[in-house]
Amino acid sequence: MSEMSGRSSTRLEPEESWTVVTESPLKGMAFAREAGRVFAWDEGNQLYLLNAHGEMVSSTRSPSRILAGAISDDGSLAAVLCEHDEAGLLLLSGDLEVQAERAAPPEASFVATDPYGRYVAVGSRLGAVQLVNRHGKAAGRIETIQPIAHLCFVPDRPFVVGAATFGMLAGVELGTSRTPGRLEPEVAWQDRLMSNVGRLTCSGDGSMVLASCFTHGVQRFDLNGRNEGSYHLGGTVSHAVPDFPGRTIVAATLEGELAVMNSAGNVRWRTRLDRPPIALEVDPLGRYAIHGRSTGEITRLDFFGPDPGRRESAGPTRTSVGGAGGGKARSGTGSVRGPDWSAPAVQTEEQAETAVLAVCDDPPCVAVFSSPNRLELFGVDGRKMGKGPETSGVGRILRTAPGWLAAATDRQVALCDLRRGEQQRVDMRLVELTHLAIKPDSFGLAIVQERDRIGRATAAGRWVWKHELPTPIEDVAIGTEGFSAATTNDGRLIVFDPAGGVAQVGGFDPADPPLLIEAPEGSPHGLAWVTLARRAQQLCGHTQRGEVAWTRRLPWEGWSLARLGPFALVASADGRAMAFDGAGDVRVEGPPSGGAGDVYGLDAEGRPVRIVRKDVHILCSGLDGRVRWRSVAPQAVGPCAAGRAGVAVMIGRDLAWFRHVGPA
Repeated sequence: MSEMSGRSSTRLEPEESWTVVTESPLKGMAFAREAGRVFAWDEGNQLYLLNAHGEMVSSTRSPSRILAGAISDDGSLAAVLCEHDEAGLLLLSGDLEVQAERAAPPEASFVATDPYGRYVAVGSRLGAVQLVNRHGKAAGRIETIQPIAHLCFVPDRPFVVGAATFGMLAGVELGTSRTPGRLEPEVAWQDRLMSNVGRLTCSGDGSMVLASCFTHGVQRFDLNGRNEGSYHLGGTVSHAVPDFPGRTIVAATLEGELAVMNSAGNVRWRTRLDRPPIALEVDPLGRYAIHGRSTGEITRLDFFGPDPGRRESAGPTRTSVGGAGGGKARSGTGSVRGPDWSAPAVQTEEQAETAVLAVCDDPPCVAVFSSPNRLELFGVDGRKMGKGPETSGVGRILRTAPGWLAAATDRQVALCDLRRGEQQRVDMRLVELTHLAIKPDSFGLAIVQERDRIGRATAAGRWVWKHELPTPIEDVAIGTEGFSAATTNDGRLIVFDPAGGVAQVGGFDPADPPLLIEAPEGSPHGLAWVTLARRAQQLCGHTQRGEVAWTRRLPWEGWSLARLGPFALVASADGRAMAFDGAGDVRVEGPPSGGAGDVYGLDAEGRPVRIVRKDVHILCSGLDGRVRWRSVAPQAVGPCAAGRAGVAVMIGRDLAWFRHVGPA
């Protein structure tokens, strides 16, 4: 196999024309080459349509998590692949209006459109590629030895080129069928390809087919599948895109390098970006490239001087876009922000990873509990308020109540009176503390030791009552009027009166011990507790004595249950969430975020918010998926906590604080 060199010839001096910042981290991008439209989608399931000058043309939000997207060269048809059983394939007009919704094949992996917006190809990891027309009706299928993972339509003829993730490259003729609106695909050739493929692109006539093969560089083929050599940039190539004639090639590596080459492989310009591009496109005439990074930045680079649409003296513009409905762009950096303040909180990376955080609402402050049992308090202005008392033992638990904070290990509990600025160790000898709930002003402490010994104690450390149960405790909560409750591993809800008297309620599956919280604020009179049977997908409200007051069936299996002011919030393992009021009515419902590690809280106006951490990204959004703000951290993102005043996050060894801002 011949190899094309990377020697420099005539060098370019590209300059940045504009940068647009998406609402959430960028997930993918496609380019309508003839129409000059950029089609992008982000982690918040927001869809964007920009013109070649970086101006917003249209935007909308997908109802489900976006897997892939594509747009035709003429800009008349966009296709979106979603995580949805009944409407996994969305076909959109050139203004992002939904034209058709169809079920996608099982394990759908990619979507591609023909240049004129007449047909859409949907690939599956399980087998054949399904072809549908622009109205969503079946138009044929492509069957190959291996499932196709990458596919591109050749613009000037009815032909597609496809590649498997490893081991196969194929060319397919798209013949017309006797049945109107259908195609008869026929595999013209299939060849072995001894490398992994990250992306597949082609020139206008298909004479140049480029396979981005990571460490094997860019492999070049003709339309008959013959290998014509390779381009090597010295990195792990993830994207290589030619212009329409095939004279200019733009390539990107996983190491963050961006390069412009001619068809002979001579590098005309190269640079290194702070983060590798996850999407890359080039103008059909080779005048500019557009690249997108996971941070949400979509940038246009002009190869031959400034964009004719802007004045020579004008510098590159930076714009943030967002919002579910409008097509207006907002100047500045919009939802992307840095912390209001940050302060050193721990000494080592291990302490940062294992720290426990809490945000207190009354009075507003932040607590950081790190090893070895080190408690520090910060004001929401970044001022250090002091340290908590020394504690012995292992493990770290933080609990808050109005005016109070408790920090516990498996052997000791420390109480902080935040209003008076006083701290004390509770004078108790504990053995393997596993659960803790606090209301020092009205109840005291509810303490569980060794999972089966529960008791009520005063803030001074005197036991009011104690019980040893026959089965381990799953959850514990404190109610009003001195009542408390616990759920057990054998499926019981046990209610304790102020003196420790017991009332037991069964009815739960012993294999599915329920979670438990105190009833939300503003609940109907008599409602005291809310339980969640996870596998049974059932949420129940209970009276003070434990009787069932109402039952609600969940559409999915709950993973966690939390009390957020007037809401009982249920979240699933994939990040779906529902907020119920005390009457059992759904007040807010949120789409999946993709993980179970989300943190939930209330903003200053009492609206539920969700904090999502993904790599270096921190996103704060409402449960409806609308992003309030996001931040790109310079270091690893660690533990997180949220309160009405804001969000506290460990970034590296520092504690960072983000004040709540209202919806955009």
